[in-house]
Amino acid sequence: MYQSGLAEPADYKKVDIAKSISLLPPGWASKSIFYQIFPDRFYNGDPGNDPPNTVSWNDNPNFENFFGGDFQGVIAKIPYLLELGVNAVYFNPIFASPSNHKYNTSDYLQIAPEFGDLWTFKNLIAQLHQAGIRVIIDGVFNHTGDTFWAFQDVMKRGCKSYFKDWYYCREFPIRQGAHPNYECWWNFGTLPKLNHQNPEVTRYLLKVIAFWTSLGIDGWRLDVPNEVTMDFWRLFRKLVKSINPEAFIVGEIWDDPFSWLTGDSCDAVMNYRWREAVIRYFAAGQINAEQFRLELVNNRSNLPWEFIISAYNLLGSHDTPRFLTVCNDDLRRYLTALVFQFTYPGIPALYYGDEIGINGGKDPECRKTMCWDESGQNQIILRETKQLIKIRKQYQALQNGSYHDLHLGDGIFGFVRSGKTEQILACFNMTHECACIEVPHEWSNGWEPIYSVGCGMSGLNYPEVPPLGVRIFKRGKG
Repeated sequence: MYQSGLAEPADYKKVDIAKSISLLPPGWASKSIFYQIFPDRFYNGDPGNDPPNTVSWNDNPNFENFFGGDFQGVIAKIPYLLELGVNAVYFNPIFASPSNHKYNTSDYLQIAPEFGDLWTFKNLIAQLHQAGIRVIIDGVFNHTGDTFWAFQDVMKRGCKSYFKDWYYCREFPIRQGAHPNYECWWNFGTLPKLNHQNPEVTRYLLKVIAFWTSLGIDGWRLDVPNEVTMDFWRLFRKLVKSINPEAFIVGEIWDDPFSWLTGDSCDAVMNYRWREAVIRYFAAGQINAEQFRLELVNNRSNLPWEFIISAYNLLGSHDTPRFLTVCNDDLRRYLTALVFQFTYPGIPALYYGDEIGINGGKDPECRKTMCWDESGQNQIILRETKQLIKIRKQYQALQNGSYHDLHLGDGIFGFVRSGKTEQILACFNMTHECACIEVPHEWSNGWEPIYSVGCGMSGLNYPEVPPLGVRIFKRGKG
């Protein structure tokens, strides 16, 4: 019996908890430290599958050359990944393609032979999983390469091709060159754009997506998703999550991420807007602490907390200059930005080689081979990266704890992350003068220094933060 005045059960609004949970990023994402691997440039573990035009490992990269990196090489370097401390990897495209970057797919159902075969990839996934490392792969579904079998048929048969409506062909026969007569990505004739309004194209791509998701990967990074219809991504998400509810979907979005983080497409975006703010404050010194704080507020605005702590926060990628180069090889600026990346809400994402100080400008310079000779590695950056990964994994507050901005004095940017059992206080001084932390008196007790750049490990009794310096403190909660 229900008491008088209370609603009968039928009057209650039914809430589909499972559906609500499916709209959120997977719980493991915020606890991750990602490591991006460009397969051809990481490590050559099997010279037997090198393409004919493979060059020496230490040669300079260009748009055409190959270096022989492969899946066997990644397997061989799993101990390195474990020692570094990362627990998730993102692979640039792995499907058959004539290029070194693989963004011009020729066969979505075949592993690039210079990387290995399907068995090698399955073995790679199994060994990474055994090591506690999750795997996401690049999905290039806006366009194919011009060597893709469907486009090859259109080139051969023209208007008589069964696949002519898989693309946006303006006339026949197909004409390539500087002015292709079909729609393509950024007018590159080698990258014809798929017609997602064609149900057959959608069905084919969903079969591809189902195959690789079922193989055991932990998610997808989506190439230029903003150039594909949102209807397709809604179908994509439903399919991927039906196969693996814990899959993590990251979109390559350079602008406002809000429309992509509403629970019906992506779980996260590559946080390039965040990166731009980091460059202006840490690398270039173009904005002050308050301006930086406001840019971060804008970046977080209108987003649910679950999406903020699952943002893919990157300092560099295969599409950007190396962050050390952006910092003009200034080690102090690089390290302060790295500390910020590992303490701010969101997933720290390392681009292979950044942890050892590889530098280089925009593509192809940012795609140099990994340096495995310790004499060529920056051991300071490597040591600090390992330490920051350890700190990130040690404190729950830094993984998904709450976030509060602090006003610590002129020139200092600071915040507190609060977890279940501890609080983390981070202070950054990007001015050229020593700055003093101004904290309330009641805050002055219980703080223990755990990390610094540019100064010793003294406690809050010595509240100075040196120029281009960082101080991190923690205290337990009762």
